[in-house]
Amino acid sequence: MSYSFNHSYELGANQGSGSKAAHKYIIAHDTGNDNNKGVGSGKNEASYMKGHWSAAYTHAIVDDQGIYIVGTPGYVAYGAGTVANNASPFQVELAHVNSQSRFNASYKRYVWVLRYYAKKYGILLTLDGSGPGIKSHKWVSDNLWGDHQDPYGYLAKWGISKAQFAKDLKNGVGGSSSTPVKKATYLKAAKQVKAKTSVTRYYDKAFKKAEKEFAKGTVFDVESVVSYGKITRLKLGNGLYITANADYVKKLK
Repeated sequence: MSYSFNHSYELGANQGSGSKAAHKYIIAHDTGNDNNKGVGSGKNEASYMKGHWSAAYTHAIVDDQGIYIVGTPGYVAYGAGTVANNASPFQVELAHVNSQSRFNASYKRYVWVLRYYAKKYGILLTLDGSGPGIKSHKWVSDNLWGDHQDPYGYLAKWGISKAQFAKDLKNGVGGSSSTPVKKATYLKAAKQVKAKTSVTRYYDKAFKKAEKEFAKGTVFDVESVVSYGKITRLKLGNGLYITANADYVKKLK
């Protein structure tokens, strides 16, 4: 399976950086924009980014309809801080969507284009390792600069764990050692849960404003299980929220 590129929103000759990037990292983002998740969300994000490139831009936006090039691959983009930008010939944003089927199609393109440019620039298909490779924006924030945590929260919303993402980057979606994209399982009731991996606590159930990240093994007391669209969140006694995704937390009682 391969995909084509849409260059309708690519920056012009006098826009963006004219410096070539070192071939060290490929950076995976999500847009974080749940206000733009209808049909055409990728085009909307690409159009906006092209019009505001001086503030920030990446090389591409992906959704279920296409891969939209904004910054020219191989050159520096303004997506993750100076150190990461200078070392990244390709950075890509995953646009938000409003259904599992649209996410599945978007995710396949997202993984494909990350693998495509990693291979093109001779970069390892490893996720968030210590050396060169594919990096999440979260890894960049944790190790180089910034405070972004994407794309893991958004991927988890649709059933993709960090471990699954790493497998799919290594093998391709549906490749050996990779399982098909599946819908996440959410807890329907719980009084206490334990983190199976790192878990972020949020001020709002839409997960737009993060408060703090907690390590694997942390136990949370749950006040109630609340609905968020077709899924659930766990509301804690202090009024903050964590995921109810069973890939991230397990019920203790």
